[in-house]
Amino acid sequence: MKTLTYVSTKSVNDLTWPVMTENINLYSPALSVFTDFQKAGPRVIESNTRADELVQLMRQEHVRMKIVVDTDNHFIGVISLEDLSEDIFIKQVANGFQRSELMVADLMRAKETLLALSYTSLKNSDIESLLFSQRNNKLQHLLVIDEDTKAIRGLISSNDVARQLRLDIDVGFSSFAHTYQSAVLGHKEPSRKLRVA
Repeated sequence: MKTLTYVSTKSVNDLTWPVMTENINLYSPALSVFTDFQKAGPRVIESNTRADELVQLMRQEHVRMKIVVDTDNHFIGVISLEDLSEDIFIKQVANGFQRSELMVADLMRAKETLLALSYTSLKNSDIESLLFSQRNNKLQHLLVIDEDTKAIRGLISSNDVARQLRLDIDVGFSSFAHTYQSAVLGHKEPSRKLRVA
């Protein structure tokens, strides 16, 4: 067993801060707003998890989207707080489901319905090009796929883009379309409220 060394903080005045390379702007590399799963592991949830339990878990973790996996940890889709809104639960109950019986698999967006951005094209783009390509995307998250490995490499969050660009928008309810409007066109959209179950 190793012995740990302790040091008094009495004479310590400074903090270590992350190195800020530059101010992020529309012409910064798109990779500066990319969450790389090689550096920060993906937030995953199994498809057989109860949907109402996931709502609480996501609130506790302060996340708005999780990647859905099967029991073998294979990617099968995504689920966001938008997919878990009170309105969605009400519709499912109206269709004959018991609220407590709804699973993540019942409410997720299956991988067959999703489009992901190519990691190679992302590496060669700036934030303005990224936002322009997503100007009609009403979602908050965009998956990025590594075409060489055929794996989800990471994701981009419209909220992260808005924060990095220091936009004056409600990041809790933004989308790529909203971020594009604010960052590139200079428009502000009225905020909306999302009722989460």
